Amino acid sequence: MAFDMNRRDLFRYTAALGGLVVVGPALKMARAAEVDKEGSLTPMVQVAPDGEIRIYCPSPEMGQGVLTAIPMMFAEEMDADFTRVSAVTMPLWLKKTDDGTMTWRVVPQFSGGSTSIPRSWVGTRELGAMTRALFLEAAAGRWRVSADGLTAKASVVTNPDTGETLTYGELAGDAARVMLPEGFKPRLKPRADWSVIGTAQKHLGNDEIVTGRAVYGIDADYPGAKTVVIARSPYLDGMVTSVDDSAARKVPGVVDVVVMPRPDTGKFYTYLAAGVAVIADTFWAAKKGRDALRIEWDKGPHTTESTESFDAQCEALLDGGQGQVVREDGDVAAAKANARVITRRYRQPFVSHCQLEVQNCVAHVTPEAVTIIGPLQNPSGASRIANTISGVDREAISVDVTRLGGGFGRRLSNDHVAEAVYVSKASGLPVKVIWTREDDLSHDFYRPAGHHELTAGFDDHGNMVSWQHSVASASKYYRRDDTPPEEMWTAEIYPDDFPAGIVPNVRHEYFSATSGMPRGSWRAPAHVANAFAVQSFLDEAAAELGQDPLAMRLKLLGDARELPYANHGGPVFDTGRMAGVLKRAAKMANWGKAMPAGHAQGIAGHFTFGGYCAQVAEVEKLSGGGFKVHRVYCAVDVGTVINPEGVIKQAEGGINDGISTAFWQEVRVTGGEVQTQNFDTYPMLRMADAPAEVLVEIIDSEKDPSGMGEMAIPVIAPAILSALARAGGPRIRHLPVYSEINSLTA
Repeated sequence: MAFDMNRRDLFRYTAALGGLVVVGPALKMARAAEVDKEGSLTPMVQVAPDGEIRIYCPSPEMGQGVLTAIPMMFAEEMDADFTRVSAVTMPLWLKKTDDGTMTWRVVPQFSGGSTSIPRSWVGTRELGAMTRALFLEAAAGRWRVSADGLTAKASVVTNPDTGETLTYGELAGDAARVMLPEGFKPRLKPRADWSVIGTAQKHLGNDEIVTGRAVYGIDADYPGAKTVVIARSPYLDGMVTSVDDSAARKVPGVVDVVVMPRPDTGKFYTYLAAGVAVIADTFWAAKKGRDALRIEWDKGPHTTESTESFDAQCEALLDGGQGQVVREDGDVAAAKANARVITRRYRQPFVSHCQLEVQNCVAHVTPEAVTIIGPLQNPSGASRIANTISGVDREAISVDVTRLGGGFGRRLSNDHVAEAVYVSKASGLPVKVIWTREDDLSHDFYRPAGHHELTAGFDDHGNMVSWQHSVASASKYYRRDDTPPEEMWTAEIYPDDFPAGIVPNVRHEYFSATSGMPRGSWRAPAHVANAFAVQSFLDEAAAELGQDPLAMRLKLLGDARELPYANHGGPVFDTGRMAGVLKRAAKMANWGKAMPAGHAQGIAGHFTFGGYCAQVAEVEKLSGGGFKVHRVYCAVDVGTVINPEGVIKQAEGGINDGISTAFWQEVRVTGGEVQTQNFDTYPMLRMADAPAEVLVEIIDSEKDPSGMGEMAIPVIAPAILSALARAGGPRIRHLPVYSEINSLTA
């Protein structure tokens, strides 16, 4: 977390480096435009006279628990009574530099890549320690003593010499006037003194969620806002050739109709598809108006694309020879020449984010200002895209972030914001764009599909001497303005992933497949695809060589050491920590224990974005066909744990999400048109199919924390499918699993 405060800001907000004010008035949620008023609102914390504390979290909350974990870090160093803490998401707060570029006023505001916790780890605690210093100085002023001899705990400052106490609420007004010296460096508490970090806490705001009081984007109100439903081109990169909106305009409540042109297909998306927006007083009127539109479409350049043609393209690329080599260690060809060679291929489909809350956004564009309210993972990106479409200076663009009903990378893209801004500007009205479930599944930034070929060579003693991983996929970077064609692989292959750096001869190569399907980030993006292929392949190789799957992995990892890791989650990959979670999961599951006929265990482990996770799945092959996952044991090492309760819940959720995705989900295309449009063709995990037990253990660590939002997902599919094969079922290499379930007969 970086801070950018000038001398004026230092005095204005009374705390060095942090931009921090502690204020006494009653707590309230302020709009972004109000944040910058002198003394009106702190960017991080408010303390009311009654002692209630509100902490403003810079990372949007989408179920990953940052609205609890980041305030926990702040409250720890503030020595706040956490039972009096509430939290809200900070409105976007930017400032313009001397050269005219925009930067963070105080802290980065973003949720993605499991970075919220590690990015906040140092800076948030420093801000909390500065807050504590303000209260100590305020109390010292009241008692006319040195602050050095005072203590703070649970929102109370104590003078040990006299026994006198003052609460933070009583001191709030004085603390707001304290000036810390220039260059002040906060003292962070030693780990042994922590009383909040590392304790299990229920998520702040849970009571609002379960009682229906939580405000998601789809709940947001704005004065005078009309509802917008958009008919988007059903064809990939299609466009509107003509529209008859006469019947739509006759629907009671319809206010206006706006045609949205196709975005420039040679550049990164603003919004996803050409379409026709119906503006109405209510959602139902807007939807009925959309149903009444008569639109002729230019079907665009991808009318021959289908799921089958894309799969055939990937297979042909892998069959066709060498791709773009992105890592080459040693001499793979020479090593294979004298080795026992094993080769397998695996397939990953396009999948949708399919958040519970569909896309939505409020926007109001005037010549002087823009207001945006919605569920956003990247609020700064929303500001940029609003500036591009409206032409309004970014300093006059207000962005408020609501709670997200799921994100998973989908709301890193701001196409829903772009649509709302475009329609508001065109109509002159404040609007609220709402998607339907069919819109959501038909117009997503899908997880890239691809095929993986893995080849390994083994010597006479069963030691791996060569490793080759070839990927043919449609890169998610294909429409990024700043990514040249030769770098498309960087989103699809992480060249430092296991077993790179361990096996002496390694080659990673990439084949770029073409597709009109929009692609984007999806939970643990390439790790999900790569872990499925790599971990499944290791199990197949172990079976063919007669080796135990756990023993093979531990032998490859070898002695504990840190290997260079240049990808996200680095700078190192620790083989000892990876071995540690594998051993812990195996111990939890009593790996190798006798199992009834038709039952078996499977194991897998992976390093994702700085965190280590291993799982053992216990699976039964059913006599009537199909199979049942009875139990999953999960061990995680994500460094210092802020909220153990949050880590466990993220592991449980990731396991179930991973099962749901791998078993049933695939977005299919025919004639350049997405066919998968609702839950009848895109099934989600049902309770009956979830594991009866998910047992999670956290390995204690004093390493800096990693996130936990994405760590459990990549591991579950290979663990389950390896167990199925060991139980006598087929080896499934093509996802989703549902396409092969009918073949699972006794």
